[in-house]
Amino acid sequence: MSVAQSLLPIFIETVLPVFLIAFAGYLLAWRMTIDGRSLGRLLFYLATPSLVFRSLYTTEVDLATMQQVALIAVAVYVLAGIAGWLVGFDQPRRERMAIVMTSAISNNGNMGIPICFFAFGDIGLALGTLYYVVASFLNNTVGVVVASSGEAPLGRALRNSLQVPVLYAAIVGLLLNQLGGEVPVPIYRAVDLMADAAVPGMLALLGIQLRAAPLFQRQAVIWRSSLIRLVAAPLLALLLCIWLAVGGVQRDVIVLQAAMPTAVMSAVLATEYDTAPQLVAAVIFMTTLISMGTLSVVLGLIL
Repeated sequence: MSVAQSLLPIFIETVLPVFLIAFAGYLLAWRMTIDGRSLGRLLFYLATPSLVFRSLYTTEVDLATMQQVALIAVAVYVLAGIAGWLVGFDQPRRERMAIVMTSAISNNGNMGIPICFFAFGDIGLALGTLYYVVASFLNNTVGVVVASSGEAPLGRALRNSLQVPVLYAAIVGLLLNQLGGEVPVPIYRAVDLMADAAVPGMLALLGIQLRAAPLFQRQAVIWRSSLIRLVAAPLLALLLCIWLAVGGVQRDVIVLQAAMPTAVMSAVLATEYDTAPQLVAAVIFMTTLISMGTLSVVLGLIL
């Protein structure tokens, strides 16, 4: 069996469903006016925190495993950002900061969580969610400082991160999990229903956001960031897992999350702080497109 034949079932069963839903969102935004901001707020404040809470509340993953996932997520984020800084050596300051962002900020929510779930089931969902929570915190702190080219005080960025609801959902979910607390049935059922809307909602929103983003522009520098995000980052994650003796599903989910394309969150930051938003949008579009192939390869190697 050829490599293409062996990867085809993985692509069809795990990667393609994600892109089909995203493409449906893209088509919907193309055919009619969709308020992506309102949908994003619904997901940000209700559906995604519910999913995070449910995943961490019901998971049977031990605390040591969670700590390892969090540690490697931080390490990959920082090392990928440093790599972006190095490859942007010949760029103006704002473009260099844009490369740092697009190298470090990966789409662990809209794409990472669904693909981890499709590939590994509930345990993949729980570990992928934890990775996403850590990355989300970093995006709202370190990401803000980088996007502002160091002009935004770290203290203000930290205060902004405390307004992110998934952080509190994760803390409460983990505390109840570790302490054995129980959520009243009516409340849990409400959370459960809202959590079910998170995955398809995030994927549809991804398509809507890509529709609104400027299309690819011919800038050779985007390939540097794309290689870091899609190739170097998962390799870094794998090396860190080997170094820390992390194996099994835990290692596979970490590597898979590290292999995700650049997140739309980087475009939000770039637009807010005028950090080469056109370049950032081009990297998002390119990495998302290429990731259909690279994620299939990563899954083929780890499954």
